[in-house]
Amino acid sequence: MATSIAGRFTELLDHTEPFSLLTDEERQGLISSVEIYQPGDVILDQGTDVHRALYVVASGLVRLMDVEEQRLIDMCGEGAQFGSYGLLQGGILPYEARAVEATDCGLILAERFRALLKQNEAFKAFFDEDLKRYIRTLDTDLDASGAFLLFDTSLASLLHRAPTTVAPDESVQAVAQAMSADEADAIVVVQDGTPVGVVTEGDLVEKIVAEGRSVAETPIMALVERPPIALTGKERLFDAVRTMMHYRIRRVVVVDDTAENGSGVLGLLSAEDISHFRGLDPVATIERIERATSIDELAKIRAESNRRMLRLYQQGVQSEDLLDVIAEIDDQLKRRLLLLVEAQLREEHPEAVFDGAWAWLAFGTPGRRESTLFARQDNGLVYADPAEGEAERAAAWYAMVAERACEALAQCGYAPVESGLLARDEPFRQPLRAWKAAFQHWAEGADADGTARAAVAFDFHALHGDGSLGDALRDTLREHTPNRRLLAILVRRATEASVPLSFFGRFELNRSEKGSEGFDLRARGLRPIVDLARALALEVGYLKSSNTFDRLRHVADSESPSAAEAKRLLPAFQTLADVHLRRQMKAAEVGETPTDWIDPGPMHKSQQNLLKETLKTVQEVQQALGSRYTG
Repeated sequence: MATSIAGRFTELLDHTEPFSLLTDEERQGLISSVEIYQPGDVILDQGTDVHRALYVVASGLVRLMDVEEQRLIDMCGEGAQFGSYGLLQGGILPYEARAVEATDCGLILAERFRALLKQNEAFKAFFDEDLKRYIRTLDTDLDASGAFLLFDTSLASLLHRAPTTVAPDESVQAVAQAMSADEADAIVVVQDGTPVGVVTEGDLVEKIVAEGRSVAETPIMALVERPPIALTGKERLFDAVRTMMHYRIRRVVVVDDTAENGSGVLGLLSAEDISHFRGLDPVATIERIERATSIDELAKIRAESNRRMLRLYQQGVQSEDLLDVIAEIDDQLKRRLLLLVEAQLREEHPEAVFDGAWAWLAFGTPGRRESTLFARQDNGLVYADPAEGEAERAAAWYAMVAERACEALAQCGYAPVESGLLARDEPFRQPLRAWKAAFQHWAEGADADGTARAAVAFDFHALHGDGSLGDALRDTLREHTPNRRLLAILVRRATEASVPLSFFGRFELNRSEKGSEGFDLRARGLRPIVDLARALALEVGYLKSSNTFDRLRHVADSESPSAAEAKRLLPAFQTLADVHLRRQMKAAEVGETPTDWIDPGPMHKSQQNLLKETLKTVQEVQQALGSRYTG
């Protein structure tokens, strides 16, 4: 029995963060003992000041709760750990840990835990962020049971029936018979153990019955348009939610990554399955967007979606993941909006239609895929260079498209442009050659003020239309970066931003238009980090992504002389993004308009200290990089 338990803990630690961040030698003998608890047993008493170990759950479920406030903090299932708060902070424990069901816990003694913090930087960073996350959510009621389902539920555990599978050479008739026999609404086409297609009842109706094709003679692969998206059985329910949103699909194949060929099919998970397990999800929001037939309908969907974001946060979705969800919904909604706008204009003005390649560009915050609930437009339009004699007609058509699109975006609640980049304005609605010339001019930095004002143009992606036009602009940027002049301009812009912290470490507060004290967190906290990340990424030639998290991680892992500063900025950006987003979600939840304004006064004292510490980090990095690049 002891060997079995030891083996279980060894496997658990090898494959579970943060323990997988340790070396084999550091993990050796890490678990000092195993304790078994029955349902209802109190493992840690709230108020205790004796902190003897970190607890690792091997099986069962443990509830962490502030019993004095009756606030649920977390539900810890297999692989989760608890008890680090007391080991890191000391003093009294602010929650109770109680077994919900029969639970086995492995104990890592306090001395060993603290030694690992000193010798393994990645291990320490994990628990530093874990502590900050706890402090950031002191004023948030968490849906820990929902978080457990979303992040601790493997896809394999959700599958309650074997999938219906067929070979690729089967006829449609044979497949239909197999689906009927299994009462299945979809099947997986498998070749040599690997899924190569998914076919649904709808495919049979639309591609066979409606077209009058022969069910006996048509091979099933004739109905497969693309390979299926597959996830492993070990991945989480949240992974399936995010994957379905990104690829705009309703089903994912779940495979067994431990199978001999690494791809044995375990089952098929649908959007309906997710709705059954969790209720309404972002996947359902994407489906509603795709079915929307008017701008009014899209505006309602966006407002409803904003109000639901807090629910995901309460279920443990971290700010970076949540920003990704918001960005995906944002992008999909804008794509649908642009399709509707173009269709309307083609119907209203058939004589003005110009058929050419074009793309809608997202700049700034949406260009970085960091849109929050208070989103601005920041956009442009690029179109293929028209043939001789067609320039005027092309310009007139795309002017109509841009004007109508910007009106529709405003109708959906996107705030007025902040960066000065707006597609309805002619300078930001140009053929490709004009855009390339502008990017070259900005990148060369001959006009320092012009480059500084246009810096957010370096944060872009082609959101809709012909992506090759966006690639061409990125190639132009690549040809003219890095260069020292541009780097100095961008760093100077980043260091000129005033962080709202005085020389004595107090918040510098302003008064809003509504009379409340506070400061603009985006302008005075997030933007300096965004600007520094942009500069450092361009210095090392990183253009794969304009996302700030991606930029900072890439620079931190590079040979850049500023890698250490990028490592410091990453947790700072995570904290500020979390505070920013949480305030907006709470406003949306009660029907208020989300803004970038934050008043630190009502915050918990620990949250205020964390915010001050984070802003101080930004100030210190500004000073260090300012001296290095502009001094």
